[in-house]
Amino acid sequence: MLRRFTSDKLIVYLLTLSLIVLQTPFSPSAFAASAVYEAESAMLSGGAAQAGDHTGYTGSGFVGGYTDGNKGSASTTFYVSVSHQGEYAAELRYANGTGSAKTLSLYLNGANLKQISLPATSDWNTWGTQLEKIQLNAGSNTLAYKFDASDTGNVNLDHLSLSASLGTNLAFGKSAAANYNYPGFSAANAVDGSSSTYYEGAAVSYPNTLTVDLGSVQNVDTAVLKLPPSWGARSQTFSILGSTNNSTYSTLAASKAYTFDPVSNNNTVQVSLTAAAVRYVRVSFTANTGATGGQAAEFEIYNTGSAAPSPSPSPSPTPTPTPTPTPTPTPTPTPTPSPGTYGATMPYDTFEAEDVSHTGTVIGPFTTAGDLASEASGRKAVKLTSAGQYVQFTLSKAAQGLTIRYALPDNADGTGIDSAISLYIGGTLYKDVNLTSRYAWNYGEWNTEGGQIRWSNNPNAVSNTPHHMYDEVSVLLDRSYPAGTVIKLQRNSSNLNFGSAAYVAIDLLEAEAVPAPLTMPSNFVSITQYGASANDGVDDTAAFNSAINAVKNSGGTLKGVWIPAGTFTLNNGTKGAGYDGTGTRLYLDSGISVKGAGIWYSKLSGDYAGFYLRGGNVTLSDFKISASDIIRDDYNGVSGIEGNGTNATLTHLWIEHTKVGIWLTNQTSGASVSNNRIRDVWADGLNLHYGTSNTTVTNNSIRNSGDDGMAMWSDTYLDTNNTFSYNTVQLPTLANNIAVYGGKDNRIIGNLVTDTVLSGSGISFGTNFNPPSLTGTLTIQNNKLQRTGSMHRDYGYPIGAVWAYWVNNNGKAQNLSVNVSGNTIQDSTYSGIFVEEPAPGISVQYASNTILNAGTYGVYIRESASGASTFMNNTVSGGAPSGQFKNDSPNFTASGTGNSW
Repeated sequence: MLRRFTSDKLIVYLLTLSLIVLQTPFSPSAFAASAVYEAESAMLSGGAAQAGDHTGYTGSGFVGGYTDGNKGSASTTFYVSVSHQGEYAAELRYANGTGSAKTLSLYLNGANLKQISLPATSDWNTWGTQLEKIQLNAGSNTLAYKFDASDTGNVNLDHLSLSASLGTNLAFGKSAAANYNYPGFSAANAVDGSSSTYYEGAAVSYPNTLTVDLGSVQNVDTAVLKLPPSWGARSQTFSILGSTNNSTYSTLAASKAYTFDPVSNNNTVQVSLTAAAVRYVRVSFTANTGATGGQAAEFEIYNTGSAAPSPSPSPSPTPTPTPTPTPTPTPTPTPTPSPGTYGATMPYDTFEAEDVSHTGTVIGPFTTAGDLASEASGRKAVKLTSAGQYVQFTLSKAAQGLTIRYALPDNADGTGIDSAISLYIGGTLYKDVNLTSRYAWNYGEWNTEGGQIRWSNNPNAVSNTPHHMYDEVSVLLDRSYPAGTVIKLQRNSSNLNFGSAAYVAIDLLEAEAVPAPLTMPSNFVSITQYGASANDGVDDTAAFNSAINAVKNSGGTLKGVWIPAGTFTLNNGTKGAGYDGTGTRLYLDSGISVKGAGIWYSKLSGDYAGFYLRGGNVTLSDFKISASDIIRDDYNGVSGIEGNGTNATLTHLWIEHTKVGIWLTNQTSGASVSNNRIRDVWADGLNLHYGTSNTTVTNNSIRNSGDDGMAMWSDTYLDTNNTFSYNTVQLPTLANNIAVYGGKDNRIIGNLVTDTVLSGSGISFGTNFNPPSLTGTLTIQNNKLQRTGSMHRDYGYPIGAVWAYWVNNNGKAQNLSVNVSGNTIQDSTYSGIFVEEPAPGISVQYASNTILNAGTYGVYIRESASGASTFMNNTVSGGAPSGQFKNDSPNFTASGTGNSW
């Protein structure tokens, strides 16, 4: 990217790392905190598909499709990554409302491990669990639940919890004592292996101490405290101490508050201890929000050989003003790419205008920035200039939702034109669809307007070469129309401002089935309860904030805010930034979720339609954000979603006309971003910024961003262990489809990137934008790049489809291995692979990449490059008029074998 949306360095809040510990009653062993993998985010095949027509699931839905019609093919594959080889517990959450036990087959790393039995649950809205102990390899593994021919199937899958074995509970059955206890609730209840019995300290007698005699001196490093799983949430403050003689004690874990929650951590906390050799282990309680004394159903002690991360206390509503490092969660799963699988699987069919019946003029293909065709999908569109000209599509599947990507000319003042096009269904006029160029057409150069307003809306700005010329409009039809229905978009003289609009250019149409609207989950409050009214144009900001405050002040009883069907307006407020609180936004503290009835039903519009996340641990899903930004303003512009998204789930969102789509920052960790559409924004589509880690971005569609489509930017802190997988990124009007600026151990896998326009590549990686370093292993694997790379407006030379860009390296690239392998690079505007700037002493390998029809070179090493790379088994074919391979640098060494050159 040329320039980028910048936030001041923000306060990093103390965050909660939600831990889930498996219960094993009457067992001397246990498992460590679980990583939870939602089934709907796994790899689905053979008819397995996301659903939401039952209740009680976690995440954004569950996986159905294990029906008899999909017997022998339905499969859900979880990609999991663990740091150590060993025994793990895999607990599948499922529903089986058939009335009898059903079976699936469990596959581990591609091998059939066993057939598993899933007993009946009471109905389809009730979920059970099935536990298997398995041996995992260090690193990446796959767990697949398949409906094989020998299985009975007919179940729904919710999520998989994966837990590492802690080993033997050293406290089980040992002698325990308390200084004060409530009659009938003795210390022995905390070491009997049962979570249904418990110890409780005498009322108002703090500190309450519970001491376990391990029988001999033992090495210890981990403690687990449990409460009965059915109890309500509470916080207990305690420390843990150790002694060899039951007289002199040292602190193994300092006193702090721990949250016990039946939902987020199964009323269990795991505490990392200072490793020590002790015989006596004591927990000392000093506070309990749920009772007048300390409580423990089980007090377990382990020697795992290495201390595990300890859960942090729940954040208070007001963030701690001192920057505090974010705890490190279990790493997110690493997808294993399937050859030939690229991009997002979205619910719509796409029809390119130039490929269907039309009477207008096909423009393109052109790649020169500023030409209308250069920003069209496939570099072509159909231009309708006269009354009666049309583009006509025939539905291949039943559809109720249409999305039209189009361009209208600007006006002389740069404020845009409002017009329309007539929509015909089956030959009958359905309606005129309103169009506008208000959200298109920028001119000038970076900072033409000064301040933090980038570019200009003035057609006379220098330079006057335009960019960002297209927009989109969505239409929800009155009903679903069957396959074979003819949809026609036609210019008529009766269209709004027909004489003022010289043309309407149609790029593409997307048609899709629209599911029924969702209903409000339990423990949510609707904004209509606080005065919001759909579709009336009256500002709803106060109603939103009242609903948010109701959740915030409910003591955990309420979980989130509901947006019902309709358009709700957020137009009253103060211009300013979200990150410093000066601008009006919907600010969400930790744990306050927001859900809607679906992207075709629930919509937020207006100048301040955006969310700022203050602490994460939220779900935002199933609504549309349609803001009103008409220029890139890096201070006042609104982001669709911005802030700290630790442990957040952002899914099934549609974001348009904002500054950026999603900007996760402030050392966000453990976020999941999936199944979203980000369209027509002025800066980045999505950016993982400022030390974001352990975050997965998968199955999203991003189109017409004003800067990088997707980026990982290690600003001040390293972005670590993140994955961009199976996303479709189209037509960034500036910079790269996907970019990696510094970081550690990140992955770019299985994405489809198309049609770069200006000053960027399909996939770029390196040391641009001053990251602390680029280190560890960077994997760029099994992506497909079509018509990518572009001329750089500042540098004056062309950029390749894959761009290794080591500008301002100065030792930032260190202890680094880059693996660029298995990618298909097709019809690149210039070179397929392009390397420049110094990168000495690092390992870069390009292996088994296929370069088809390169515009210039297959591989080009610019004269400024230094260092070395290995090229193995790469193929350049179908044209590369400048040559298959060219190294213009005397300071760059290329080695390897098996290449086509």
